[in-house]
Amino acid sequence: MQRDKFDTLLSIAGYDSGNGAGVETDLKVFDLFGFHGAGAVTAITAQNTMGIKGIYPVKPEELRHQIRTIVEDFHVSGIKTGMIYDADQVGVVLEEIDRMESLHGTLPLVVDPVLFAKDGTPLIKDVGRFKELLRRALVITPNAVEASLLMGEEVKDQVSACMKLLSDFGSRYVVLKGGHIPGGESKDVLCWAGGHVEYILPRLENTDTHGTGSVFASALLSSYLKSNNIVSAVSEAKSFVYWGIKHGLHVGKGIGPIDPLAKMRKDFYKYHVLEDMRNFANFIRSEREFSKLVPEVQSNLAHSIPPSLVDGLGDIATYQGRIIKEWDGGVRVGFPAVFGNPTHTARLLNGLIKRGVCADSLINVRFDERFVRKLSNEGYNVVEIFRENEPTWGEERTMDWIAEISSKEGANVAFDRGMKGKEAMIRIWSLGIDGLIRTLKLLLTE
Repeated sequence: MQRDKFDTLLSIAGYDSGNGAGVETDLKVFDLFGFHGAGAVTAITAQNTMGIKGIYPVKPEELRHQIRTIVEDFHVSGIKTGMIYDADQVGVVLEEIDRMESLHGTLPLVVDPVLFAKDGTPLIKDVGRFKELLRRALVITPNAVEASLLMGEEVKDQVSACMKLLSDFGSRYVVLKGGHIPGGESKDVLCWAGGHVEYILPRLENTDTHGTGSVFASALLSSYLKSNNIVSAVSEAKSFVYWGIKHGLHVGKGIGPIDPLAKMRKDFYKYHVLEDMRNFANFIRSEREFSKLVPEVQSNLAHSIPPSLVDGLGDIATYQGRIIKEWDGGVRVGFPAVFGNPTHTARLLNGLIKRGVCADSLINVRFDERFVRKLSNEGYNVVEIFRENEPTWGEERTMDWIAEISSKEGANVAFDRGMKGKEAMIRIWSLGIDGLIRTLKLLLTE
């Protein structure tokens, strides 16, 4: 049989008018994993971050028509279901899965038993009939609240509850998510007839959690089809949701949506950071007088992805070597540019960013009174750091101390006059590497 360039994954779920969950979110995730996403809408919801204001189910035959139209044209490799509003719709979905599997063999089915919205609105009216779909699933992905309702008892121990769900419904796997269970960590449990695995990540205190169920289930299906390994697929799906919550979209007045594109955005910007680092090196080498700016301990450039996405040194690049002044007055750049290198410049930039300073580029240059005066006269906010006042902690925290002082002063330049064993230094930062280049050109202008 002729296959499409991209396999298609099918989402059967509701349409979220606030674009936080449902079919449209599933399609984003499918695309990110390299699949073509198709969607059959079970209901149109009128909702925003403050809750669901109305649910308008499609007729069962309209749902059937959507599914059949998709299947007759695309090679569907897997199915994820979310909101299936009433018993008649469940019946249609079961019948259409039977029809697809009679033509193409068993299809992996991931069922997100989205019984309630975040505001408590019921999204599946006939839970009894819906349980028939759970029995057909490769994986079901309930949270603790949904698991309690499905089992008819409270979740007291995640592993025991996971095994009970497996026994009750006969799916091949169950992932019991722990986001609704109080505690210091977020634990999910994957179980199967032969055992279980626990996945633990720090719990995030973030109000942007809308869409976690949709994103997890669609990422799980996508990752499983890529790897054919359920253990790694659950791990990747959990990580996907973790970064989506951490970088929630901060839209609306209520429970905002997570950002399923967060990891992709970071990877995209990292590519551009490395391009900027290459262009910056070209600038250095083209400026014949640049060596005048390089201190005895040499320089290094720290350059990050957008500050709002920075989670630590892993999102900040520096040259693996340094910017070195050579014997003939030239400058050599210590390629390659790498992320996560714990240089002084990277630590300082990270310290500034975590204090809310809007900067993504930072360099250290040689101290010279003329440089300080020129920057001050041009309107830069310059702060002097007195190294003799530095607390007696390790060198690793020194940059954080400088960041603390600089952020409180609203500075974009910090200098110190050095002390015994510490070379005097100027540190300059900006938002955008072009701004940093303009500042360095200013210093080189007589």
